[in-house]
Amino acid sequence: MRFVNKFTCIVIFCILPVCAYAQQWTSLYESGQNNTIGIGVHISHSRINDFEKNLNGVTLDYLFDDVPGYGIQMLYTCNEFITLEVSLDNIIESDITVRTSGTKSKIGSLSTIPLSLTGRLYLPTDNILKPYIGLGFGYYFNSFDAADNPSVAGGFDMDDAFGFHYSFGADLWLNNHENTALNFDIKYLKPDTQNDNIGWDAWNIGIGIVHLFN
Repeated sequence: MRFVNKFTCIVIFCILPVCAYAQQWTSLYESGQNNTIGIGVHISHSRINDFEKNLNGVTLDYLFDDVPGYGIQMLYTCNEFITLEVSLDNIIESDITVRTSGTKSKIGSLSTIPLSLTGRLYLPTDNILKPYIGLGFGYYFNSFDAADNPSVAGGFDMDDAFGFHYSFGADLWLNNHENTALNFDIKYLKPDTQNDNIGWDAWNIGIGIVHLFN
């Protein structure tokens, strides 16, 4: 429940400015300004990388399930080549299994809500496909649920954390006005979880639709 409350508060925090300033933004674009605001939604597939850890001389393999996700994003297009993106994602619970000496046991599940800022650099092209590379940072609202295995609940820690990411992808424009596009995006996520019992990083592959208010 605490995890759901966090997500609800963040969504409200992101959507309220859009509602409050939508009219001002529309007037700005109609006045012929080059700067453009946009909004988008996407679904994703997250692959959290397995890792190995040595604990008291015993090697433990931490295995994660691939999981779906979804999110929203706000865009600010500075010019033809540079765009800023604020993205809020919800990566749904990934089961965590520990393997040692040939045995496996589920210890719980990991959920995370990354709130991130990304700078995109678009490559110059003369067609409707606009590829880009990106770099950014974010804050990860992490949650570890050991409800299925209460005996390990006290032995694991999963704090919220800052982190960085890089990305690459492309926009495929769907009309002549170049204000609606399909977006394909791949991000590598790396939160700073070195002080936690469970360190993790992930690849997040997303597809969505974006609309620019121009």
